[in-house]
Amino acid sequence: MKILVLGGGIGGMAAALKLKALGHQVDLVEQAKDWKAVGTGLTLSVLTLRALWDLGIGKEITEQGYVHDGVDIYDQHGEFIRTVLSKRVISSETPSEGAILRPVLHQIMSEKVIEADINVRLGDTIDTIKSDLKTGSDVQFISGIKDHYDLVIGADGVFSKLRDLLMPEQAKPEYTGQACWRIQFERPAEITRGRMFQSERMKVGFNPCSPTHMYMYMMECVPKDQVWREEAELPQIAKTLLSDFDDVLHDYIAQIDVNTPIIYRPLDRVMVDGAWHRGSTLLIGDAVHATTPHLGSGAGLAVEDAIVLAHFIEQYSDDLETVFNEFMQKRLQRARYVVETSGEIGRMEIAGESMIARSILLAKGFEKVTNAYM
Repeated sequence: MKILVLGGGIGGMAAALKLKALGHQVDLVEQAKDWKAVGTGLTLSVLTLRALWDLGIGKEITEQGYVHDGVDIYDQHGEFIRTVLSKRVISSETPSEGAILRPVLHQIMSEKVIEADINVRLGDTIDTIKSDLKTGSDVQFISGIKDHYDLVIGADGVFSKLRDLLMPEQAKPEYTGQACWRIQFERPAEITRGRMFQSERMKVGFNPCSPTHMYMYMMECVPKDQVWREEAELPQIAKTLLSDFDDVLHDYIAQIDVNTPIIYRPLDRVMVDGAWHRGSTLLIGDAVHATTPHLGSGAGLAVEDAIVLAHFIEQYSDDLETVFNEFMQKRLQRARYVVETSGEIGRMEIAGESMIARSILLAKGFEKVTNAYM
């Protein structure tokens, strides 16, 4: 088949790689002219690390990221609450979670795309589409290029233009009431797995993400009308927010200045709770199930989508009706669980509910996503 993958992020690259490996002709079109990832660390939950391992890049992640077995949870004063250890699902010798710097993961995957001789076009995106299950999709791009595809895969993110074109009835992304901070530090030798600190108002944690670095993540509950921040103000705002944790994080708080890598992102959520396909077009990843990072599984869900889709295309070839039906049977419930459970943990944080109750739900969520996706 001739296949268009719209979106050059993690999910789009995973889909392009899997479908090219099956012998299909694949065009990967990315709106950005500069094909790179912006950010600090990306959490690799059990779900996410296993999916990337199944994609064939486990060795690179182990070498360039950091894998470990779980997280120790403390209160804001450093009093131990509990340890949540992950089940080793890849092999008995391989830890099942960790983190990696987002630009490093992008580099690993984009190099694989180039090596696979996938046709990549940057600085372009879809303008119009006419999609039919039997006859395929006629696509016009904003560049003026027109083409016909047997299958179109939309992996163009939480603010998906393709979703708006094909599913205008679906709700727009909604702000969740929280923003996520990621702040990069050098990693001390004693931090060998995740550490999380919780107060009634906030959650702060550390995740090792390379042989030499780690990142601090911080969930802030912030009203929608106050969510915008100037970049120059971020260091001081971060230091103020972290003041409740000064007993245990004083040395890190003192390090934060204008030269510290900081990513601040308001959290939006989308869940298309129905068919993700129209005509011969299927949406995957954040375009249909953008989740908050509470279970560290957003990127992994997108990669799982790609792997499962390729599995059914290999099995049913160009019978897209069967492919789509089988795909939805596998993917909808799993994606819904991650989005809803992550959202519930966020709601509990906003409401200031019990730290123990939040930790229990987090542990249940981690246990649930260890279940096989195929």
